[in-house]
Amino acid sequence: MGKKVLMTGLMLTILLACFSGAQAKQSNWNDQALVQITSVMQQSDIDIKNWSLYGKSTSGFVSDFTGYVNVVESLQAKSPSFNWEKIIESNEHWSVTGFNIHSSGIKERVSVFAYPHKKQYKTYIIYEVEGHDWNSQVWDSFKPEFRKKVQWFLGESPSIYTCVQGTDSGTIDIVLQKMAKQLVQSFNATTVEALYEETFLSLSAYTDQWKHSILTDQQKMNLQIGLRTHGIGGKTTITIGTPIITTEY
Repeated sequence: MGKKVLMTGLMLTILLACFSGAQAKQSNWNDQALVQITSVMQQSDIDIKNWSLYGKSTSGFVSDFTGYVNVVESLQAKSPSFNWEKIIESNEHWSVTGFNIHSSGIKERVSVFAYPHKKQYKTYIIYEVEGHDWNSQVWDSFKPEFRKKVQWFLGESPSIYTCVQGTDSGTIDIVLQKMAKQLVQSFNATTVEALYEETFLSLSAYTDQWKHSILTDQQKMNLQIGLRTHGIGGKTTITIGTPIITTEY
């Protein structure tokens, strides 16, 4: 598994399946996981490069394209600061995306999809935010805005996925397995499954510090860690997500 792991194909299928599971939903979302992941990374001398929150919610059904447009227009009315692209139609699948850069520098994106389902069209909405580096004060100022838009776009019980990526502050002189073990211990987690290679490591774990989880091989998991080295003397990229990583690593 020496090539980059991309959230395409099977990975996207798994992600959508996870989103549909009740265990991954968080009716009372809080930023505990985001704050804890960034804290652990900073304490481990990992230089945070970017972080993201990824939410999805099924909004319901529409009978035709006009109904889909009505859903889109209702969201556009709630988000006048967003720049919206034109609706894309392909084989009765419709999609549209709106973008915004908040005054804090945090990037926002909301997408509305629809696809045929039993003579109707099932719609779902994805809301994503992404920031570079990590500044707790910037996040604290943006958090009320995030909560508001999550409610606007996704409703009361969305699925929220957290992902943070960074690099070591220097070259790491310990093996990936040792570093991964230290990170797992920092979350008081138990490893569920792992894949080890010379320059790449990916593992899934479970911690009871976070209420949300998904199932993998009938075992609970809510923490995923990916480590990749970049040649002799190069830095190591560290990606941590809950309940799974939703970005390239």
